[in-house]
Amino acid sequence: MTATRQPMAPEIAAAAADWIVRRDGGRMTAEDQQAFALWLAEPSHSDAVARLEMIWELLDGEEYEPVAELPRQRAARGRTLAFGTRWSRSSRRGALVSGAVAAALALVVVGGVQDWPMRMRADHMTGIGERREVMLSDGSVVQLDSGSAIALDYTGARRGVRLLAGAAMFNIAPDPARPFTVDAEGGSVTALGTAFAVRDEGGRATVTVTRHSVRVEGAGRTAVVGEGQRADFGRTALSGPLPAQGDAAAWTRGRLVVVDRPLGEVVAQIARYRRGYVAVTGPAAAIRVSGVYDLNHPLAALDSIEKSLGLSSVRLSDRFIILHR
Repeated sequence: MTATRQPMAPEIAAAAADWIVRRDGGRMTAEDQQAFALWLAEPSHSDAVARLEMIWELLDGEEYEPVAELPRQRAARGRTLAFGTRWSRSSRRGALVSGAVAAALALVVVGGVQDWPMRMRADHMTGIGERREVMLSDGSVVQLDSGSAIALDYTGARRGVRLLAGAAMFNIAPDPARPFTVDAEGGSVTALGTAFAVRDEGGRATVTVTRHSVRVEGAGRTAVVGEGQRADFGRTALSGPLPAQGDAAAWTRGRLVVVDRPLGEVVAQIARYRRGYVAVTGPAAAIRVSGVYDLNHPLAALDSIEKSLGLSSVRLSDRFIILHR
């Protein structure tokens, strides 16, 4: 019997893509190479890189057909990449663009495969760049962020919602006899008031309270989080309450508000609003930034970040973008 290969975890796929881009771009220091070797020691990490390398092998024997609507696209600042040209293995191996292509294609495939189980489990789901308001049977209102999904579990004594992916803003209709609880990443948030936002961060979740308070459970502990506060929680951890950073509900108005956050984290949030692959690689990912970004025009937001921070970019159409220093 042939074993079924499990999908790569998104965070591992993203890390593998980052390492490939750095390695194939020839920008790894001795310390980077040592760190890469240590990272590869984990079987799931080496498997992710091997699977991306498999895509390399498939691409090596293929002719690249011209793309009619994109005959030439900027590959890096001051250079262009012509589609319709077959690249040799050696030339593609040595180019930063090549690594970006392989990584981007791999992550797009991974994302597409993992989307189907989510659709089977979700009662309500949004696509990329979509935000939607859902009215629940009890009068509560849920606003779903881009690429988000929830499953409902309403019983006679309990109003339950499971956040499967992304983020949601909850405005709760009062009903003391039926607590309203949101489950995420092995923890839970129970409304003690009326409005709060929960975001699945991949391995942990974050709740930010905009009105009244909530009770948060995680790692066998409980905490009450009040208005203007946030907490991180999950199966193995609970931290908070802490002061809220930025405006947790700004995305409901098409804005991302960040205060002193790593650029890699900010770009990952913006990337949720557009199809394709967007990332920051190398030291640029650690740059701390503050600002307000327009989520209705994510490409313009990325262009603004690149220009204001003096970064460079690798681009294959507007679907594959990697920012770097």
